[in-house]
Amino acid sequence: MTPSAPSSARRYDLDWIRVGAFGLLILYHVGLVYGVYGWHVHSVHTFEWMREAILITNPWRLTLLFLVSGAALRFMTFRRTPRQVARARFERLVPPLLFGAVVLVPIQSWIEAMDKAGWPNGLAGYAAWMVREFSFSGLADGVPVNHLWFIVYIAAYSVVTILLWRRPGLIDRIGGWLEKSLAGPRLLILPILYLIAIRILLFPWFGVTNVLHWDWYNHALSLAAFIFGFSIVGRESIWRDMERYRWVALSLAALALPIMMAQVWHPGGRAFWGVPKAMVYGLDQWATIVAILGFGSRHLRSRGGPVLTYLTEATFPLYLAHQTILVAAVWVIRPAHLPAGLEALSLLLITFLGSFAVYEVVKRIPAIRPLWGLKPAGGRPWPLDLEALRRPAARYHRRRRLLAVGIAAPLLALTVVAAAIAAYPGFDNATQYLSELGGSTAQAPIIFNGGVFIAGAMAGVAGIGFGLAVYALTEKRIAGAVIAAVFVLAGAGMSASTLYPWPDPRHMVINLALGIQLAPVLLLWGLASRRDLPRLKIFLTAIFVIMACLTVVTKHMVFPGTVNDANVGWWERAYALVLVGWVGVAAWLLDRKLLQEAIKSPSGGSVAQVAAAGE
Repeated sequence: MTPSAPSSARRYDLDWIRVGAFGLLILYHVGLVYGVYGWHVHSVHTFEWMREAILITNPWRLTLLFLVSGAALRFMTFRRTPRQVARARFERLVPPLLFGAVVLVPIQSWIEAMDKAGWPNGLAGYAAWMVREFSFSGLADGVPVNHLWFIVYIAAYSVVTILLWRRPGLIDRIGGWLEKSLAGPRLLILPILYLIAIRILLFPWFGVTNVLHWDWYNHALSLAAFIFGFSIVGRESIWRDMERYRWVALSLAALALPIMMAQVWHPGGRAFWGVPKAMVYGLDQWATIVAILGFGSRHLRSRGGPVLTYLTEATFPLYLAHQTILVAAVWVIRPAHLPAGLEALSLLLITFLGSFAVYEVVKRIPAIRPLWGLKPAGGRPWPLDLEALRRPAARYHRRRRLLAVGIAAPLLALTVVAAAIAAYPGFDNATQYLSELGGSTAQAPIIFNGGVFIAGAMAGVAGIGFGLAVYALTEKRIAGAVIAAVFVLAGAGMSASTLYPWPDPRHMVINLALGIQLAPVLLLWGLASRRDLPRLKIFLTAIFVIMACLTVVTKHMVFPGTVNDANVGWWERAYALVLVGWVGVAAWLLDRKLLQEAIKSPSGGSVAQVAAAGE
């Protein structure tokens, strides 16, 4: 198909409405903490009036979001083919959904299990919960998505709408029919009648389940809103009528809301099979939507700016993060028994500020941006640039990737140790060795053993990168090979030691890892001819001196009283931090140097040859 031509300019009013609706969603979820309906966790304070208060936004908020989301999809179709739109939707929605289901939602579910079912707390309890959730039996029961059900529905509705759009002229015919049928007062009357009809005919049988395959009232409501929003983009007569009837719609909504609240509050509100209640509900639903769209179109259509740009990009990460942060905040704050007002204010601030903090962090890390619903930095494909495989690669890219493993390995090792300590109740950092984290007394030894095994393998890979980097910079083959061999042996010792957990005597194969103490000296030897690496050489010298001093004061050598059974753990922590941490810094400095040389000499001879020619 030939891509559609644009029919209208960007609609900033829809962006403002989308941002506002998601902001209200966060407020709504904070309100549920104090409500009488079932939710993940509740405050010690419960208010009966929340049953009526949630009706301020409950009838229309999500319907409005689906309508605006349909309109946003329509703007994506301008100058794109259906295949391109489908791929863009997949790239934007599927990574956050998978990430959220595996990382964000289990935290909420675990806290709810602790709160309602007495599930064990602590890192060991969380690890056990993850094993249970993603075991065969857990997966057979389905993967909870909690608040991420909205992403599932947006993805499904996008597929349906794109298939409709593929049929030539169908969307134009639907849009034309809507434009003709909803002219004048019918813009208010006909949608209200439709909403009342599905409320009477479908809601009593299906309710709202948020389960895609059994949520037919919700589909009749939300899918219709999505396709409606998709179809009316560019239909200016509909938007003019929304502006024209915005005050009428606002008046109807203001009249319907208190009646709807009274029907929920009063025992007779469901009289006559709930038909009067359904009528008022549908009236409030559509009248509020028309009022919001009408006032937005009238006053916000061309009001963009940096604030809107920031909030528009932040909305998806905030949506992903807010409920996990809120549930965790309730769990932490509730035991303090704060006054209700102070507690609610604290939850609001923590949820909003925490969500914005998450956005500020993830937007700066290119590797995880798509996991949080953000476009890849610089428009680069993610997670794999297939076209790059067909293009000539940048010089030294393989060496730099190996060094990147060296940067990541210490971070992984330190994270694993911290997690293993947290999962070991009563672990004494002053007297116990790190190897005990993977021994028989540990509750979750797999954390330490599995993590150290992977970190050891990464150290070996990084060592090859170090050796190749030294060869690229100096053409010293023997130095590069010796450096790589030392790292590979050290990594093999780390990995092999985890196969024989402490106190198995074979665990002492980890002593091979101590050979990495020689690596700074070997790197200084290999890089001796380079005069342009003073910072790296100073760093390597300092690291070797520090490790030598720590070795000298150990209780196994001289100064036997300095390190003893009461503080050997702290000595080992300091030694391990230096022994492992320097590798990441050295790998980063060498990576920067290779990058500089690649830019300086993108093709041709080796770095050493280029440097010699320059001299």
